[in-house]
Amino acid sequence: MTSKQDGDCPELQIRAHHLLCMEGFQGYGYDKIFTENLRNIIRILKEYPRIPVTIISETDEICKMCPNKSKCDGDENLKAKDQRLIRHLNLNMRETRCYNELRSLIYEKINFKILDEICGACQWINKCKFYLSQKEKLIEDIF
Repeated sequence: MTSKQDGDCPELQIRAHHLLCMEGFQGYGYDKIFTENLRNIIRILKEYPRIPVTIISETDEICKMCPNKSKCDGDENLKAKDQRLIRHLNLNMRETRCYNELRSLIYEKINFKILDEICGACQWINKCKFYLSQKEKLIEDIF
């Protein structure tokens, strides 16, 4: 977390697509350290939903504890995933919003079709509760 100079609450920098990952997180991860870090970030955001979050497309607070972060630095596929989400949420790179605003935008603007476009190739897709719930909702809407 970075601290604001004016004494406000600390600001989190979160990679755009990680906003979706946090919605779908069920405790799986690359290793225990990574999983505990992600769980802690989610806990902080739920306890303090007005915390400022700056949207980025580079290594963030979640990536810092990932054993595979060197593979992701500069990964164009991940940057494209970040850009797609930013576009669908009508945000700008490095824009700062309260976490609860970002979360509301996700539920307002991201349906299964968009989610599948952004996350369809993710290795965690079959364990992502957000993806699975959106898929179930789509099926219910059809029938």
